[in-house]
Amino acid sequence: MPVIDARDVYKTYEGNGLPVHAVNGISLRVEKGEFTAVIGPSGCGKTTLLNMVGGLDSITSGEILIGGTRIDSMSGRQLTDFRLHRIGFVFQAYNLIPVLTARENIEFIMELQGVEAAERAVRSRELLEAVGIAEKSDIRPGKLSGGQQQRVAVARALASEPEFVLADEPTANLDSRATAELLDMMLEMNRQSGITFVFATHDQRVIDRARRVVALDDGKVVSDSAAR
Repeated sequence: MPVIDARDVYKTYEGNGLPVHAVNGISLRVEKGEFTAVIGPSGCGKTTLLNMVGGLDSITSGEILIGGTRIDSMSGRQLTDFRLHRIGFVFQAYNLIPVLTARENIEFIMELQGVEAAERAVRSRELLEAVGIAEKSDIRPGKLSGGQQQRVAVARALASEPEFVLADEPTANLDSRATAELLDMMLEMNRQSGITFVFATHDQRVIDRARRVVALDDGKVVSDSAAR
């Protein structure tokens, strides 16, 4: 069973009285353990597709199943709970809570899940070690570099033990060194732990490391091939 199964999905807006298909009949299956890049020019629909797969945006028609569970017909409250427990997110702008330390940002997700404090402490420490910034545990985001903030964001995405991680342009604000370090770390997690990553990106550095590349244009899949 695929972790993601999008079936003939559309996202349609009204533009000057005419329908505009941001996503135009896309079908996409992602299996457990994939390291996939969804690519294409700005406005091609890649971010919209990830937002719909992650339950952050509604679909106009079609079906989206996550681990066999259909999410497109869920209520807002059901989707919130589903995202909390089953999907990890990494955003271009990091989206860390500025008044919380690195450790507290990671633990916040687990606290929402109802995880006990002792377990939160152990898991956050393990995750900070896994992303290579254990020494930054008690530092707030504003005093971390962009690469360090994104590492915290990855650790936070993994804190909920999700079925997969959606990463929307996670390297856009990083320099070459920070990008290489972040991608190498995510690839290692993918290889060692089987964590599934799906990127929306136009960054060639991400594309070069992906093992599957899905290209979109005008809201449609125009190619889907294994890059490795």
